[in-house]
Amino acid sequence: MFTLLVSSKTMEPKTCPFSVALTTPVFQSKAEALNTLLESKNELQLRRLMHISPKLAAATHERINNWSTAELSSAWYSFVGDVYKGLSIEEFSADDLGFAQDHMATLSGLYGLLRPLDLIAPYRLELGYKLSGRGFKNLYDYWSDSVAQQLPADETIINLSSEEYIKVIRPHVADARIITPQFLQIKNGKPEFQAVHAKTARGMMARWICTNRIDSPSKLKNFAKDRYTYSAELSTPQQPTFTREFIPVAMQRQNAI
Repeated sequence: MFTLLVSSKTMEPKTCPFSVALTTPVFQSKAEALNTLLESKNELQLRRLMHISPKLAAATHERINNWSTAELSSAWYSFVGDVYKGLSIEEFSADDLGFAQDHMATLSGLYGLLRPLDLIAPYRLELGYKLSGRGFKNLYDYWSDSVAQQLPADETIINLSSEEYIKVIRPHVADARIITPQFLQIKNGKPEFQAVHAKTARGMMARWICTNRIDSPSKLKNFAKDRYTYSAELSTPQQPTFTREFIPVAMQRQNAI
């Protein structure tokens, strides 16, 4: 069993607190080639490519041009956002990190595939951006089957990423090998998908897999964190589904007092 997460748009690099071996990304040279291509873009072109504000385009342009000399930090200690809020890397032990390094990875637009302890420079490049270059029409074309070939052969893939990112391996991995947990809120008696909650839950499941050394897809139904419970009724073999009662934000705040 091998678990895939998704990278985040925002990054706040931190230092790994453990004396563990940090690693180099498998596709470091391909990342360097992509960054070289990005260096040819001016701020206006970056705004149009990434659909970002002038201020963010200026910061991104500077980051791209300083990328090769930027201070490096390990991937899971760099990403922030809903998924990584749920992951809570600060709660990991050194042994948890070791398990994650062997059994998990993060899909990335720039680096392709990142292990938790791979050293990376801050960047902004989503897989869905319409970036083209010599020999490729978009980033899915650029990565082709490279990412899929790095995944453990014949192991079940637990997809805790997103549809935008998992598309990079779908043409090259049998559908039966990919299991995509779904997280729903029960609102007014009906199951409802809410992206923010789902992202956080994916991170929580990833942490649960690590800390409990989950090694079989059949054990996923035992996940029960933050009021989520397995729903046999809503689940399929490829999409185990977990639900919880929706609680309005105002009520959550009231309960926290």
